[in-house]
Formats: sequence, structure tokens, C-alpha cells
Amino acid sequence: MLPAGYDSDHPAVTGVDDARYVEGVLFEPVVAELSFEHNDNELVGDLVRPPWPGPYPAVVFVEGSGPGGRRQGSWPTRLAAAGFASLAYDKPGSGASTGDWTRQTIADRAEETVAAVRALKSRDEVLPDAVALIGGSQGGWVAQLAASGEETVAAVVSVSGPGVTVLAQEEYRLRHQLRAEGFTSTDIREALALLREQVQRVRSGDDPVRVHAAQARWHDAPWYPMLAGTTPQSIAFLAGIADYDPAPALAALSCPLLAIFGADDLLVPVEDSARAITNTLKKAHHTDHEIVVFPHADHNIRIYCGEGTPRISHGHYKPAERAPGFDELVVTWLQRRLRFGPPVA
Repeated sequence: MLPAGYDSDHPAVTGVDDARYVEGVLFEPVVAELSFEHNDNELVGDLVRPPWPGPYPAVVFVEGSGPGGRRQGSWPTRLAAAGFASLAYDKPGSGASTGDWTRQTIADRAEETVAAVRALKSRDEVLPDAVALIGGSQGGWVAQLAASGEETVAAVVSVSGPGVTVLAQEEYRLRHQLRAEGFTSTDIREALALLREQVQRVRSGDDPVRVHAAQARWHDAPWYPMLAGTTPQSIAFLAGIADYDPAPALAALSCPLLAIFGADDLLVPVEDSARAITNTLKKAHHTDHEIVVFPHADHNIRIYCGEGTPRISHGHYKPAERAPGFDELVVTWLQRRLRFGPPVA
């Protein structure tokens, strides 16, 4: 017996159970584990692809700061629906991957990203000349550096990827994030002093364990957890990448670049970054790049969707939703740069 309201010529789905009466295919991406090696580490992630036959253009996700991982929310499904395969993997020492991400430099991460690209290209279901990178935050630096030395990367999308040095970005983040969350000018000065001391002492050869212990009297300060370096390991990692400048990688970039920012980003100096990226690429005679800034959007390109004065937690709006047009921008830009049209069912 058919459910009430069912029209055999024009079926209407009014609930989940009714879907079985609709002729066609319920979209569900195909997910398979993929692993590859880099620097004696085994990196493990998920290869997500459309349910129809390939080969497909593909994307490698390049994680931002922190331990990171293969979880990319709805993005792999969104890309699969648009005809892309994608690879997201656990950073060294996270999830199922071996190694230690805190020992990596930006250059190490770029080499690892190239290894991920090559692993993806080796798959029969992937178009080898149509593999792009999507890098978020610190991953923007990494993606640009990886693509600058790997001519077979077809395109780069950088989401909130700074155009300034690591140390300049960290100082900006501390200054603006602490102020937005109600800390005083004195708190901000103290936090910035600790940040600079960490970097300078490790640069000069001091042991990060000693640096961390020397700052013990600040460990209980309410703003201390917002520092990038709160353990000997994270202090060492920060000091190891603090001098990184993205300009040389940008100048060497030959593939198309889409750089996306949120106008209300408290973690990245958007105006300085956009200016630096534009100037560097123009001097390098790079002809295919776009910089897009979403109004009222935070570091994650999300806009506040609550009531009253926006609430900020760790530099992000809470609650928030994706800025309108962001998903469509990324997908359509990649489709055009990788020279293929939307899938035909």
C-alpha cells in the first residue's frame, strides 16, 4: 500500500521513509582509507570520491595549526557532489598517522603535502593533471610553498592564509584576540613580551624546556592558554617557524591562486596580507590570482548568527554559519581552473 499523498507520476518525498519510492540514486560519496609515506612516517587519511565512475579532478586538504586531522566537516561531501575526489589525512602523530607534527617546519609540511599530491596522482580514479590544494590558515602558507616547488599542482585555494611572516601574524592574533575577549592593555603587553621572549631565546639556542620553566609565574594567568607556545614542544615548534616569510613561495608560484579572507578576522591581518600577496604576485608577473574578502566573516569565513552583540570565543564568532557564497565560490573557481564542467547525472 502506497503512503498517503503519493503520486505515481510525480512522486513527492515527505519524509525519510518515502525516499525508497523515488526512482534514482541517493547521493552518498565513496570513502576509502588512503595512506602514504613521508620522512619514515605513515600518513593515513580518507579518500572521498563521487559515487559515479571517474577519473575525477581532486583536492588535497592542507590543515592549519595544531594537531589537525582528516575531519573536514561537510567539505569532502560538498566536493564529491561537485565531481571532485579529495584527500584529508591525519597530521604526523595525530589520529592514525605516525610521527610528530611539533617537530615540523613549514618546509617539512610542504614536502609532506607534495607527497600527498603524488599519492593521489597515482590513483587510477584521479586525473593526474587536475589536483589542487585547499589550505586553511597556516595551511595557506604550506599550500603555497608546496605548489611553488611542484609544477604539477594545478591550483591553490588559500583560506585565511596570511601574507605576512609567522611572527607578525602571531603578534597580530594575540593583540586583537585578547582585546576582543576583554583582556586589558597590560595583559596584551605581557602576552606579547612572553611570545617574543620565547622566540628569541630558542633562536639563540636556549632549551625550550628552560624557556617554559622560566615563564612559570605566568602559567596561571587567564590569558596564558591563548599563547601559541604553552608547552616546551609548542614553544619549540613556534620558534622553529617564526621567521617564515611567504613572499618567496608566492613569487615562485605558477599555478592559479584564490586567496579568501574574512573581513572580521582577528587572527590574521587581512589588509596587510591582501596587500602583500597582491604586490608580490604582480612583481612576479603572476596573471591568474584572485583575492576575495567576505564582509562580516571571521577567520573560518563564518558570520555571526546569534542575537545582539556578536560573541567571540578563541577569535571566532559563536554561534556562526558559513558566509553566503563561500562554498559556491570555491567549487566554481576550482571547476574553471581545472577545466571541467559540473557532473552530469
